[in-house]
Amino acid sequence: MNFATDVYENTSDALSGVIQKVLDDDEIAQPATLESVREEILSAVHTPTIPLNRFSDDQMQELRDEIDYLIEEFGNDALAVGFLRPRASQALTVLIEAGIDKLGEPSLAQLFDELESGLLANLIAKGELEDDETQTVIAELQALIDRHGPEAIAEEFITAL
Repeated sequence: MNFATDVYENTSDALSGVIQKVLDDDEIAQPATLESVREEILSAVHTPTIPLNRFSDDQMQELRDEIDYLIEEFGNDALAVGFLRPRASQALTVLIEAGIDKLGEPSLAQLFDELESGLLANLIAKGELEDDETQTVIAELQALIDRHGPEAIAEEFITAL
């Protein structure tokens, strides 16, 4: 099944967290699908014969509704990774925040230009980033540009620290 690469924009942070857990779980067959994610959400329920919503708190019910909607829309065999909200690593988040301080609301391309113009070196000199993180930060930023386009707003990828 082929669908837009930005379906993650409609995925809640809570569901994205469950997806990440499923993707990181060595016990779950990979590549993980939306059905794998649904099974993880339902794993706390001990009996399938009693309506789920009688035992669920509001957040669990919202997760169930959200994954059921995605399965209905994209199929239970859709790869879960496509629905994972992309987040910058802590090191890239430091770079993005420095770019925001300097430029306001930079795109990924503008941030990359700033990186090449010395922003990354400046952060290393100030001790905010380690020298050995340089290649990783550059590769991560380039991967975001490749996947989401150069005009994507960098701030949208910030990880809450």
